[in-house]
Order: sequence, then structure tokens, then C-alpha cells
Amino acid sequence: MRLLSLLLLVLVLLAPWQAARAQDVEPRDGAIIESVDLSGLSRDSLSPGLRRELETLTGEPLNRERLMEIAARIEGEQPDVVAAVRYVARPDGQARVIFLVARISDDDSLVENINTRYIVESVEIQGIPDADISRSLRDRLQALVGKRLDHDEADELKRLLEAERPGYTVERRISRGSERGRIRVVFEFSEKEGTRWIPFTPSRSKFVYHSEQGWSGALDIPMGGRSHRVTAGFMFSNNDDLVEEYSGVRVAFESRKLATDRLGARIEIARFNDTWREPTLFALAADPAIPEAYRTRLTIEPSVTFAPTPYVRVTGGVSLSELESLMRPPDSQNANAVVTRIDYDQRWYGSRDVTQRVEASYELRTSAEALESDLSYTRHLASLRYRYSQRHNTVIANLAFGGISGNAPLFERFTLGDSTTLRGWNKFDIAPAGGDRVFNSSLEYRYRFVGAFLDAGSVWNNNGEMRFRLSSGFGLQGDNGFLTLAFPLNAEDLNVTFTMGVRF
Repeated sequence: MRLLSLLLLVLVLLAPWQAARAQDVEPRDGAIIESVDLSGLSRDSLSPGLRRELETLTGEPLNRERLMEIAARIEGEQPDVVAAVRYVARPDGQARVIFLVARISDDDSLVENINTRYIVESVEIQGIPDADISRSLRDRLQALVGKRLDHDEADELKRLLEAERPGYTVERRISRGSERGRIRVVFEFSEKEGTRWIPFTPSRSKFVYHSEQGWSGALDIPMGGRSHRVTAGFMFSNNDDLVEEYSGVRVAFESRKLATDRLGARIEIARFNDTWREPTLFALAADPAIPEAYRTRLTIEPSVTFAPTPYVRVTGGVSLSELESLMRPPDSQNANAVVTRIDYDQRWYGSRDVTQRVEASYELRTSAEALESDLSYTRHLASLRYRYSQRHNTVIANLAFGGISGNAPLFERFTLGDSTTLRGWNKFDIAPAGGDRVFNSSLEYRYRFVGAFLDAGSVWNNNGEMRFRLSSGFGLQGDNGFLTLAFPLNAEDLNVTFTMGVRF
């Protein structure tokens, strides 16, 4: 359509010259109009009065000023079009008139060119109160009124509005004014995802490869609006984040606005089929104190979240899991726990493209007699993440530590040595059945998409030895994709681990 619009304009500009060459003369004012055509728009789209005006032109003397006024009336009735007049001389001295019409929306340059011909009737702010904008910037916005629209100035004002309210995106819209030839300019604010009191659960979608552990995949498909959504999840031999390798499906429904932005709820139902690596099965056979492996895992997790401030969220719920025994099917165990979680998440936006973000969380999962859990345990996990960005430079620091008491199921046990933790190590060499104690830290620097990192941590059992491990590496690293080489720094043998993948 854009090509057609540009071609139409070229024809409008060249047609009179081509017609003059073909006829050797150009229609003069006063020549009798033989016919009137409308191209690019149905006559039924025009008002009855304007249709009659076109009909009465046939047989009338040609008056260019009057025809231009009619073209302006077409544009007035159809604000999304541009109209031009073409004159064709006829051999008998008469003239043919063609009104050529093109839709402005078919070409962005036409939108700007047409809008600059209109007077700004009003400037409005939508999405936030006017008082949230500084007085000086509001005065500059109102200075647009009464003048023809300057798109460069309007774009600069849009940029300044986003700088004053960094938690929002700003869209500039143009609409028809109350009178012909006038327009309204609207700056519409939309809250960024990071400023919502209760964010949606982050996507688990990923396809990653670890040279020691193979491929893992997960796909989340969210469906819904800004406040409510349903997520269908599919796991494909995922061994990247737990001791177990699991495949299956999950469905989650969540609402982050129950009468108020401060209150939300979520329920997830998941069923996974589990397989186990040989090192894990050997470790389980050697330590009977660790709960047994299972063939399938069915989990239901309802929860409610309250946000006392935009930066703090408190979540309470339960996790109900049925684990079908791997060795004695269809025997099963229940691993049911009360879940309490506190999250803190705040961003700061500074000058010169500086942004900072701090994320902290603490989660407590503990079994309760009222839930009839066959496994009795308590699990603590705390984490802290800091991110600093300035233009193309990014520094990310992570810290996490946790502990388990009692007999926790294998999916609750801690692991390190995958595509995000202790990169360069293999988790099945560190703790093939996981551990009940964990410490993990990471420091990463990126310039654009090139980065380097240093990881440190340990995972062990309460009655076992704590061994501190280090790894480092470099590669292409971004928020959604990575391709890295990692090296364990204090291993007995020199080893190189290659990882790559996408998360989205």
C-alpha cells in the first residue's frame, strides 16, 4: 500500500505535464468540464452534499480554485486521506477532472506531511494526572496550541516526557479537532511492566545446551490481558535447573488485580514424567537418608500475593505434590508444604542512561501435619541480585544461600553447575543427588553483547564436607541469549564447558 501511495503522488505531480505533452495544451480556466471522476475512494463515502457538488461540475466551466476547495472538503470529511486534482485536456477543447485520493495511513511520510498542514487545537495527557508532569514541560506542551504541528518538536517533547516518567512509555497520537483544519495532539502514557505492583510470573521458556548435560527445553505460552492471564507450559527433557530430568505440561492461571493492584492470586497445576542420570541413582543408593526417586510428579500450587508497596510483595500459599515411586509403582508419597515468600524489587533511573535494579527474596517452605505430608522438612532460600547499566556497559552481581532440615523431596534439594550457576562445572560431578546446603555468588560484566563472568559457590550436605568452587568464562551474553565458554578454576583437571541457548 505504501508503494501505491507513493506511485499516486508521482502520478499527481507528473500527470499535468504528461497530459500537456500529449495534447500540446493544458486545460485553461473556463474550459467546459466533460466528466468528473473520483479515484481511490468510493463516492458513497462522501456526504450527500459533496456528492451533489461533484455531479454539478459536469458541464460547468473549469475553475481551479473551486476544484481545490472541493479537494479540501474531501480531506475534511475523510481525515485519513489526502486528495489531489488532475486536469486532462480533451481534443474538443473540453477538460476532464480527476480527484485522486490516497489514504494517509498507507505511508508514514504522508501522515507527517498532512498533519503539518493543520492547526493544533489542543494538547492532552492521558494515562497519568497532568500534575505528575513538571510545570515547565506542561507549558511547552501547551505552547503547541494555535500553531501548525512541528513533528520534530513533538518528538522532542515525547522524549522529555519519557525522561520525566521513566516507568512509562509514551505514545503520540493525532486525532481530528472540533473544527475542520484542526487536530488534537494526545500524549498517552502506558505503565511499563516493571512498575506494576504485582508482576506476572517470569516466563520459563528456554532452549539451552550444556556440553556435559545435553539439551534442555521449556516453552511457556501466555494468553490474556494486562491483569489476568493463563499460561500453558511444556517441558522437554529439562535437566538444567533440578537434579531430575523432567518432561510434561503445566497450566497456570494468575490475576494480579483482585479489586486492587495490591492483591493478586495464582494457581498452577503441573504433571511431569521424571528420568534420572546414573550418578544420581548411585548417590541415592549410597545414602538411604535421601528420599527415593520418583517416576511422576503431580503438583498443585495455589497462592495469594499482597503488595504493601510497589517494591515489596508478600506471597502465601501451599504446594501439594504426589510422587509416584520409581521402584514400587503405583506406590506414592505426598510432599506437601506451606509456602511463604517475600520479594523486594526496585529500579532507579539516573541521568546519562544510568539504570540500577535491586532484587531480593526470601522463601520458606515447610511441611505441616494438617497437609498430610509423608515427607517432613523445612527449606530456606534467600537471594540478592544487583544490576547496574550505563549505555552499553552492564554489571550484574548475584548472591544466594539456603538450607534444608528434614527429608525434602529431590525437587527441593539444591544444585549448582548448570547454564546459570557455577558455569564450567557439571552438577552431576558436584552433587549428583543435590544437597541440603548451598551458597552461590556470581559477578558478570557485559559490553553490549560481549561479557565475562566469575562464579563461586558450594553445595553440600549438613553432615558432609563443604568444598568451595570457582569458575570463570566469557562469550556472547545478553538477557535473552548466550554462547559461552567456561572453565573451573580449582578443579583437578582442566576442563572447558560450552553452553549456549535462548531464554524468552
